[in-house]
Amino acid sequence: MKREVRSAVSIQVLFVLFGIVVACFFPFFALFLKDRGLDGRQIGLVVSVMAFARVAINPGLGHLADTRYGRRRMLQVGLLAGGTMAMAVSLFGHGLVAIVVLAAVFAGVGSAAGPSIDAIALDHLGDDRMADYGRIRGWESLSYAVTCLILGGVLELFGVRYALVAYACASVLVLLWTGTIEADAPKRTQHDGRLGAVGAVFREAPRFWMYLAGMTFVWVGFTAAWNFISLKIERGGGGPFLVGVGTALGGVVEVPVMRWSSTLQRTIGIRRTYVLGCLVYATGFLLWGLISNPTIVSMLTVFEGFGFALLFTSGVVVVGRMVPSSLYATGQSIAATVGFGVAPIVGGVLGGYVYETFGPVKMYVMASGLVVVGAALSWITLATPEFGRPGEEEPGQPVSPPEPGIVP
Repeated sequence: MKREVRSAVSIQVLFVLFGIVVACFFPFFALFLKDRGLDGRQIGLVVSVMAFARVAINPGLGHLADTRYGRRRMLQVGLLAGGTMAMAVSLFGHGLVAIVVLAAVFAGVGSAAGPSIDAIALDHLGDDRMADYGRIRGWESLSYAVTCLILGGVLELFGVRYALVAYACASVLVLLWTGTIEADAPKRTQHDGRLGAVGAVFREAPRFWMYLAGMTFVWVGFTAAWNFISLKIERGGGGPFLVGVGTALGGVVEVPVMRWSSTLQRTIGIRRTYVLGCLVYATGFLLWGLISNPTIVSMLTVFEGFGFALLFTSGVVVVGRMVPSSLYATGQSIAATVGFGVAPIVGGVLGGYVYETFGPVKMYVMASGLVVVGAALSWITLATPEFGRPGEEEPGQPVSPPEPGIVP
């Protein structure tokens, strides 16, 4: 019992600390690039190249986590390599070519961290408590919100150039904490077929392709919208502090919504929870485009926090329901590759082009429309009893929780 409690505390604190890492990068990177002299199109190019690096590397890292080295070890590798490359971008990233090359390596090697943390959490929760993932993930949102607010003020005073230095320091902090996480034993021979663990995911869950297609539209829209929200706020007269306030509000909203998401999934089902998150995103992006006051736009980032909380928590559970536990890291890595790899390749370039050519209003209307398309595809894909409202199973059939990997 004591060992179980100690493991739960270690994982909970791991999420809290990782929220600090995310906050040092996510809201401020576009401002960092602008500070280095890049315009909207060039920022979109950097984001797309970073996404391409994640696409190329992330599934392989998930395979290594599941079958060779274990999830904790790959988490440690991602933190160490990501922190090192963040410092490299900060110190040597001057000029478009240097920034593109260094940022691509930074994105690729650092992409092992997030999926590994999610896989560790799902393995700890097990099948019966998988819906409680949101309760754990909510603490990361809280630390993210607090860090956004504090770091936004610091960068306003001392300059946004220190954002990646903060990222590197936070990565070291998380790396030290991983020593409290129990090492997991990889399953070396279970998935030796074609394409290894990556191929096994699609053999176990053929419907996964359709889920990824819907994800692509959602996260292309998100990338186009989010990558330029800081520039839109700055364009209206705001600065890093106002960006930090807005992202902090979004993070604060994530905390209760992520905890509520666990209850919502049990009440209305994973499918409705996921699509609700899509619709919240679409509404928020539309408002970002139509409103020009930077303070109001900053406050409206609560839509991002609300939508992200529903989408991310239900999305992690969708993958956990579709694939066996031995493939958690690979399944989460593939989903992360699409959401934060493939989609940003398109969303970064497309968003940058539309923003610079047609202006922010048309770009945000486009982003909202893309998310609506993704919501429709996801609604169709998840139309199975396993993802519906509890009690919607066919009449006369025994009700039992699905085993991961049996969803067609």
